[in-house]
Amino acid sequence: MATNENISSSVLNRLIKEVKDYTKQPVSDVTLQVNEENVTDLRAEISGPAETPFHGGVFKIKLVFGPDFPSAPPKGFFITPIFHPNIAKNGEICVNTLKKDWKSDCKLGHILMVCVET
Repeated sequence: MATNENISSSVLNRLIKEVKDYTKQPVSDVTLQVNEENVTDLRAEISGPAETPFHGGVFKIKLVFGPDFPSAPPKGFFITPIFHPNIAKNGEICVNTLKKDWKSDCKLGHILMVCVET
């Protein structure tokens, strides 16, 4: 398990900035939970969007940021079991934003919005 002590300063600084920026402009219906001992393992709760089959549900996700972030995308997982074509059996979120279309300037808010819209 990684800790903030063994994360490169560039990754740590970027993630701290992303979290601070996110708290200023959060995504509607998404609650971010930061593990202060390991900021590379972010958790969030998504309230199921209105007018969808997921309305009324609360879905837990985690984002895991690797040592190559932001050059490489984080891995996203639904912790709450969910049946969806863009969610693998292991919960991995399979969307282009977190795969082939990843851009290093992608913000945390956008990543979470993609998870909501998935």
